[in-house]
Amino acid sequence: MSHPPARADVVHLTATDELVSAVPHLLGFHPSDSIVAIALHGPRGRVRFTMRVDLPEPRDDVRVAREVAQRMTHASADAVLLAVYRDQPHPPGALPRDDLVSHVARLLPVPLVDALLVVGDRYWSYLCADPVCCPDEGREVRPDSPGATAMAAASALQGDVVLADRAALVATVQPVTGAAAAAMRAAMVRAAGHAVDPELALRRIDRLCARYSDPPVVLRNGDAARVAVAVHHIAVRDPLLQRLAEGDELLAQLVRAVARLAQPPADAPISPMLAAVAYLRGDGAVTAAAVDRALDTDPDYSPAHLLAHCLQRQVEPSVLRAAWRGEVP
Repeated sequence: MSHPPARADVVHLTATDELVSAVPHLLGFHPSDSIVAIALHGPRGRVRFTMRVDLPEPRDDVRVAREVAQRMTHASADAVLLAVYRDQPHPPGALPRDDLVSHVARLLPVPLVDALLVVGDRYWSYLCADPVCCPDEGREVRPDSPGATAMAAASALQGDVVLADRAALVATVQPVTGAAAAAMRAAMVRAAGHAVDPELALRRIDRLCARYSDPPVVLRNGDAARVAVAVHHIAVRDPLLQRLAEGDELLAQLVRAVARLAQPPADAPISPMLAAVAYLRGDGAVTAAAVDRALDTDPDYSPAHLLAHCLQRQVEPSVLRAAWRGEVP
């Protein structure tokens, strides 16, 4: 899973301690049994891009190392910090998965500033054998460091929380279930029985967006269903993408609410719109989860494939923003 470049809120992380402590905020969840690579840019080592993949079987180490190197190259990294997250404590001696780290270091076209093993609240360096700075018992992960605290504050201002794991994050973009899902499916069937007039649909969406200026808002199934059905039409979807690119936060709130209610098999269009909201904010974890949801419903849905490709190639959110605004570079 990859993450597009960070949003405009700039937090300077000046030490390895701070970078390690900031990883859950960069990802949106606490990683486990993962390898995380952070692309650093410029003389001050600004975080440009973060990627996470599950720890591979040893036989797949070279393949995963090659993928990490390629992603860091696409992200125009000037240097890379690597972190291996393990759930199980390791015995004294050599650090586990050192072959994987060695393959990444060999394939990277830029310096590897450090490679760390993180287990619980301790971390060790693969590259440093000095017991003064890297004792056998490891160093403490310090979520209260100045940079990590600033990162937590910036996330809170955006309304973001750090979830327990990736499964918890994926759950946030899944549709409601149970009786609520049954009621919503019935509403979507009714909505699909009416022809969509794009102009009327956009006006209805304007009225729904206006409600979000005075929260809290309870979105009725019928209203959500009409939006979910309307965005199947390009004449509705494209103007909405343009508004999202222009920073329409009220529309973004409506998209999140509709996506939460919309039910398969008619949720393929609203899921990439949710992914677009996340991508423009630099939230790659939610983007990837929403894209996966869309492709689970419709494996051939092209807007979802477009966003998946953008994640894979680390396309700057500004590029998508300009495209959806109709601006020619």
